[in-house]
Amino acid sequence: MDEWSILDEVDVIAKWPTEHKKAVLEAGAKWKERKEGLEALNTIIESNPRLATSSMTIYGELMDEIRKILDRESNIVVVTTAIRTVELLARGLRQKFGGYVGMVIPFLIKRAKDKKKNVRDSILSALSSVSDTTSSERLLKDIIDWFSIPSPESKQTLLSFLFSYWCRQFQMDIPFVKAVAPLVVKASTDSDVTVRDKACQALGALKRLMGDAISAFLVPISTDTSKIEKIQQYLEEATEEFKKFQESQPKSVGNSEKTEEEGGGASLSEETESAATSSATMDPWEIMDSEDVGKKIEKGVEGQLVDKNWKERVAGGESIKKSMDGIGRIEISERLHELLKILIKIIEKDVNVNVAALSAQILKETAQKSRFAFASLAHRAFPVVFDKLKDKKAVLRDALVEFCDEAAVTTPLSAYSEAIITALGSKNPQTRQQTALFLSRFYAKNDTKTVEIDVVKQLVEHILKATNDADKEVREASLRIVASIQQSLGEAIPSIIEELEKEYGSTAAPEILRLAKHYKIGGTAPPKPSAPPTKRATSAAAAPPPRISSSAKPSGTVRPVQSAATRRAPSPKAPPPTATVPPMKPKPFVARPAPSFGGAGAAAGLAAKPKATVAPARVAPRVAPSSRPTSSLRPMAPVRPTPIAPNVVRHTVPVAPGAPLARKPVGIARPQTAGAPSTGGPTRSRIATPSGIARPGSSALPRPPSNSRIARPPSRPSSRNE
Repeated sequence: MDEWSILDEVDVIAKWPTEHKKAVLEAGAKWKERKEGLEALNTIIESNPRLATSSMTIYGELMDEIRKILDRESNIVVVTTAIRTVELLARGLRQKFGGYVGMVIPFLIKRAKDKKKNVRDSILSALSSVSDTTSSERLLKDIIDWFSIPSPESKQTLLSFLFSYWCRQFQMDIPFVKAVAPLVVKASTDSDVTVRDKACQALGALKRLMGDAISAFLVPISTDTSKIEKIQQYLEEATEEFKKFQESQPKSVGNSEKTEEEGGGASLSEETESAATSSATMDPWEIMDSEDVGKKIEKGVEGQLVDKNWKERVAGGESIKKSMDGIGRIEISERLHELLKILIKIIEKDVNVNVAALSAQILKETAQKSRFAFASLAHRAFPVVFDKLKDKKAVLRDALVEFCDEAAVTTPLSAYSEAIITALGSKNPQTRQQTALFLSRFYAKNDTKTVEIDVVKQLVEHILKATNDADKEVREASLRIVASIQQSLGEAIPSIIEELEKEYGSTAAPEILRLAKHYKIGGTAPPKPSAPPTKRATSAAAAPPPRISSSAKPSGTVRPVQSAATRRAPSPKAPPPTATVPPMKPKPFVARPAPSFGGAGAAAGLAAKPKATVAPARVAPRVAPSSRPTSSLRPMAPVRPTPIAPNVVRHTVPVAPGAPLARKPVGIARPQTAGAPSTGGPTRSRIATPSGIARPGSSALPRPPSNSRIARPPSRPSSRNE
């Protein structure tokens, strides 16, 4: 328990001897008398640590005289004694001293540039006591003005005060840090060596409160390794100072007893736990102010990005990227939005790999620094980027992969799941592989609280199809998706899960938790059945989401899960009566006679060649219509022979019986002019040559007569030379 809280309040002004009071409060006294008067008051306050607060007006005249001493006194002994009085009053009045802060702090700061170290040390002690009586908001204006004093001694005192102040804080005041931290970082580059060292010391104390989130302010000195190492060293020193401060504070007695400081407060253990939690979960992006990069980008960049010369396009991209350097949080203005749309189009259309890779890097950095404001651009970019993953050049592919990972935490997976399905079904195996690897990385960062079950159900069919892909690398990448999903849902494939947990951890990553919180994604773990497997839920809607089993064979389709209550055996039904159909009898083979065109020429041709013996065809007798059978087995009607096409002749040579037929290519008869006189000599047309068309298994057909118009076209008129 705090000793101060159980003490009685004492009016030290009343106990102050009159002669000493006059020496301090009345003008004309010598410096030695003023010194002795202040020392007498300090002795009384040290003997009575808790001062009376019933009437604060009794301290008004004293504080006004101390302000004058700090402002005008040239004697260092008197000044240091007055500063000691301020420190003791602040400790004795605590929160009640806040009304006098404005009277003393500006003059303490004014005296901080003193060359003498004992004066600066006494000022540092007084400022530490005064700062504990008021809020950081009240101190902010005076501290910012203090940085404008060019004196190295004044800056050293200021930075030492900030180190001491942050070592005594349990939680960080974000507005105070946002205003002061950049000034401290700037002081770390001061020309004075001691000032630079004190600035690193103050940053080490601030890192104890912020953790890695302090990197948001260390961008200007992030490349200076020596300064970063010093900050880390002073972090350990600040941790030790904080432990000493904790030990000096009153401990809470019992479970419900808390410190009884003015205004109330939490117990020390609760404050310590809260401080540890705040430093672990501090997000540097949230404490930054967004900046409009579009105002810093040059006016001619739009023309450079669409220039025919690839070097001009690269110069335009580098100009945009340079304007983003040193900015932690970006505001997407209208101009920047249009520029980013041009960069997406460059990735889609530009054939130069360097230009496309630079565009992907700019989009990735914008997504990282603008976060959820980048969601609409991510929806536009994902289909283009997934298609471009087929590029074999690593400089572009790696930039696109980094962009996908960064843009994935700016919008929920359900917003671009269709683009993923299209990419998994792409004809290019590298597109399928890289898309599968992206999904595996994304799900490895999730857990049961952040995964979207509906999206898993939507993608599972396409993922299982990819596990049967013809490409080996696509199959392996798809199996990593299965393992990542099972890890996020609480299942396990040991060989792959261990590797994923080492790389991404067993719980959701901070960026995924941030994404789930922003879009209110509330996926829960699938419930474990408490009853035996045979007892299932009676409703299909209450069934847990489908899981991908590692032992199940992958297939192209997914069977819907049905509950046990909906599976009913079909009732037996009598088969309908069917009519008895007699078996069909095969039709008898009928040899058809060769077509006969008639004429003497045909008879002569038949006489010259031997005929094959053909069995006579069985022709069914004609039956009257009234007596025709109604059965489906009717006799076949005689087939009508198809005439030979005009002007087409198949040249054959008469062969002996039993000899193989010699075939020649089909020739086209040359037409003759109608009305030309026919001569008795041999005709030029080959149609009249006695020949026939040989068919396997049948006799040669007779040629049509020479006087037929079909077989013998009119002869060509004789030329004038004949």
